[in-house]
Amino acid sequence: MYSSGNPTNIANPINDASFQLDISTGGGRLTLYQTTLCEKLQWDNLNSDVNFDAYNKNDIQLICCQADATILWLVSDVVQRRFIEFLDWDMDMIITSTWLLTRERPKGKEVVKYEKPVDSKDLPEPSDVQKVFNGSTISFRIYNLYPRYFRVTGSGEVRSFEQEVTSGPISVSADLVINRAASEWWSFHDLDSSHIRGCGEGILGDTLSKFSIWGLYITFVLAVGRFIRLQCSDLRMRIPFENLPSCDRLIAICENIYAARAEGELGVEEVLYWTLVKIYRSPHMLLEYTKPD
Repeated sequence: MYSSGNPTNIANPINDASFQLDISTGGGRLTLYQTTLCEKLQWDNLNSDVNFDAYNKNDIQLICCQADATILWLVSDVVQRRFIEFLDWDMDMIITSTWLLTRERPKGKEVVKYEKPVDSKDLPEPSDVQKVFNGSTISFRIYNLYPRYFRVTGSGEVRSFEQEVTSGPISVSADLVINRAASEWWSFHDLDSSHIRGCGEGILGDTLSKFSIWGLYITFVLAVGRFIRLQCSDLRMRIPFENLPSCDRLIAICENIYAARAEGELGVEEVLYWTLVKIYRSPHMLLEYTKPD
C-alpha cells in the first residue's frame, strides 16, 4: 500500500509496481522472488478496518501482488551448491526487498525505488536456507521484510508511516516457498494478509492464483501458441509462389497433371506426379527447376 504525500492531491497515482527479493553473501547475489503482476486498488473500494482518518481515502492505494513469481528459478545445481558453501563460510547473509513504483510525476523521478535490507535478527538461519537449496525442505521464513504501510512524497521519497493505523503487524513477514515441478519458481506468502479483505487475489488472482504457474501457462502460452499456429498454418502451400525464384516450370507440371487426369491418361499423370515428388524431395533439383530463365 502507498499513500501520496499530499492528502488532497489525487492526480499522481502509482501506475506500475514490481517487487523482488534478493539474497547475497560474500560470494554474490541471487534473485529469489520477483513479480510484476501487481494490481493497484483504490482504498475506498475495499473492506478494511485500518484507520486512515487523517488522509483522504481517494489518495490511498493498495498494491496487491501475486504470490507466485513471474520468473522461473533457473539457477543451476552447481551454482546452488556453491552458494550453500558460501553460506557455510560467510555468516554475513543479507536479504533485501526492493519495490519499484512508477508514477507520472515528478519529471525525472517517475520511478521510485524503495530498498530495505532485513535486520540480522529477522533473518532465517543460514541452515534453513541451505536446506531449501539442497532440496531437504521447500520454505524458510523471513520476519519484518518491509513496512506494511508507507507513503511516497511528492518529491519521490519513500517514508514510513508516522501514525499508528492498525492494531495488527506494521511490517510484512513471509514464508518464501520454492515450487518444484517440471519448472521451478518461488512463491511469497504473507503471514498476515487476511486483515485487508480484497488484497492477495485481485482481478488476476481470482482466475490464475488457483492454478499457479499452470494457470499462466494455459492462459497465455497456449493462447499465444494457437494464434501463431493459425498464422503459420498452410505456409507450405505458398512456398512455390512466394519463396522460390521462378515457379513457372513447377506450375506447368501441376497443370499437366490435371490435364492428363482430365483426358484419362493415367499413366502420364502418374509419371508427372512422381516427377514432381522427386523434384520436391531434392533441394538441388528444386533449385534447378526454379531458376529464372
